[in-house]
Amino acid sequence: CRGVDVWTTDNAERNISRHPSVLGGKLDEEDTFIVNFLLPFSNFVAYFTVPPIEEMPANVANVWSKFVKGDQQYRDGKLKLLPFVVDGPWIVKKAVGPGTSPAMIGRDLPLQYYFTEPTATKKGVYEVDVLVTASRIARGILNVVKGHTKSLTIAFAFIIEASEETQLPETVLCAFQVHSLHLEDCPNLPDCYPDG
Repeated sequence: CRGVDVWTTDNAERNISRHPSVLGGKLDEEDTFIVNFLLPFSNFVAYFTVPPIEEMPANVANVWSKFVKGDQQYRDGKLKLLPFVVDGPWIVKKAVGPGTSPAMIGRDLPLQYYFTEPTATKKGVYEVDVLVTASRIARGILNVVKGHTKSLTIAFAFIIEASEETQLPETVLCAFQVHSLHLEDCPNLPDCYPDG
């Protein structure tokens, strides 16, 4: 994981990778996979290094290549999230679940993709926006979690579903963990006008 940003805002930003403040302004130093959770009160963004395809295990390279080249429907049917409460109140553990089986994110939440392949002069950026605000159930879970972030350690793993023998074993693509998040200390998302 290259890092995590939590930007407070009343209007969560889509396509956050356009914003010059993300990842301390160092986004363009490496090919990066980004998961941008659009929450009612913030952008919760995780950044992961994408190694060269030839350095990935064969099964991971296979699922990653197909995911990047796939259309919206294909990607929605492949990206999974496995949240796991490492430490926290029982009510949060109950709301989040046991963390034993990943959920297909695109089945329950709208996803948007902003993929830019690398060029000779620019690194690749592969952003997935997760519109948490679109689901009543997700908002309910989020409300429980939000009230306990200071006493919570939670891990998130992302998996691209393997559906062919050459893609097995199914492998965690990337993961991160957050410990004792103090939302009141998170910075406001700076204004940005990338298109003008």
